[in-house]
Amino acid sequence: MSATLPDDPAVEQLLETNDARAAAALRRRDLVVELVAAASLLAVTGALVAGFGLQRSPSALVVALLVVVYAIVGRVQFDVGAGFTSPSELIFVPMAFVLPPALLPPVVGVAAVLQRFPDLLGPKRTHPARLLLNFADAWYAIGPAVVLCAAGAPSAALRHWPIFAAALVAQFACDIGAAIVRERLRTGVAPALQLRMMSMVASVDAALAPVGLLVAMAMEHETAALVLVLPLAALLMFFAREREVRIQQALQLSGAYRGTALLMGDVLEADDAYTGGEHSQGVVAMAIAVGETLALDPRAQRDLEFAALLHDIGKLRIPNEIINKPGKLTDEEWEIVRRHPAIGQEMLERVGGRLTEVGRIVRAHHERMDGNGYPDGLVGEQIPIAARIITACDAYSAMTTDRSYRRALPHSDAVAELLRCTPAQFDPRIVSALLAVVETALPAEPAGGVGDEDGVEDGVVHDTLLA
Repeated sequence: MSATLPDDPAVEQLLETNDARAAAALRRRDLVVELVAAASLLAVTGALVAGFGLQRSPSALVVALLVVVYAIVGRVQFDVGAGFTSPSELIFVPMAFVLPPALLPPVVGVAAVLQRFPDLLGPKRTHPARLLLNFADAWYAIGPAVVLCAAGAPSAALRHWPIFAAALVAQFACDIGAAIVRERLRTGVAPALQLRMMSMVASVDAALAPVGLLVAMAMEHETAALVLVLPLAALLMFFAREREVRIQQALQLSGAYRGTALLMGDVLEADDAYTGGEHSQGVVAMAIAVGETLALDPRAQRDLEFAALLHDIGKLRIPNEIINKPGKLTDEEWEIVRRHPAIGQEMLERVGGRLTEVGRIVRAHHERMDGNGYPDGLVGEQIPIAARIITACDAYSAMTTDRSYRRALPHSDAVAELLRCTPAQFDPRIVSALLAVVETALPAEPAGGVGDEDGVEDGVVHDTLLA
């Protein structure tokens, strides 16, 4: 989770599927992963008890109070990608200084399961088998338990702050490490993405841990002081619900941007079946494959997809008699055609949001690495990488497509021309990725695939009726 609303397709996908995953039964792989996590937690607990003993003996009433308050506070949840965070640190810290440290993980696990029981009957009904996930979530308690056991179960006093700090660091390490491993095995979430989402969990815990320590210190004198955290938890619940509404609105807005992009693509296809349909969709497929080969991050990949789909959108304002003219264009007609990247940007900026950035890419899709492109004469890395990808994909598809004024070139000739015009016109790294894509995924010599209005004349890839 971040301080702002999500703007990452991978995070958005996880958020959109949270409810569906919660309602579904555990898959076999999920069940195995969670059983192993739970069994490992209990095994570590057994080792701690065997090695250090219980060290403390709180009353059953105090233990029950801690478990119940933990379950109540744990109901306050902020969505964090594949999971959530809550202000449970307010209760976890007192638990760490009241319970026998060796029993901290399983007691937290039981409390975490208890907090989920209302979801079995609620509107967003959770599958009973998923309670196992909540027990395994207590892995974050392993680190503090080890530190506190080794330190001899110290009391909650400020003079013990180095031990408290070490326990907190150990908590973060176990929490993040266990989450990365479990989500990687269960859902395939990349470690880097999970680490980024878990950073906010750690930030929330770090901010609330000192408050939890104060509660633990107060409990040294009055056990009932624990319930004083409930008003704070109620306030945080209000903010959590407000955030949930904002996230849902953000997800709806993201869907609206995608729907708008697809609608504009349909309009372009209806206006010109070649440019809007066969051409744009084909260039999209190639561009996405190149972006994956170059390991673009999910946000950049999404912008690339939209820009590839809409890079010709400005041609809706170019007269069809120019767009479809056989043969060469006059200088005046060329000037009209060369306006379409800037027109496309203007159209997308009117939509706003994510399509504003897409418009910047669309504007640059006829720039050249040597600065001789248009409309701005950008050079090299000044050109957005997505625009450089679209430029190369456009040129290849143009050369390998039948046009009104020539037949399609063989794949080998198109490759030779791409290489000859690199690095003056094309980015060498992108051309290498494109060739890897077309040589493995596309026919070697397509008779008429996707295309652009770029052409080949006198052995040079040039802009005629550009895509």
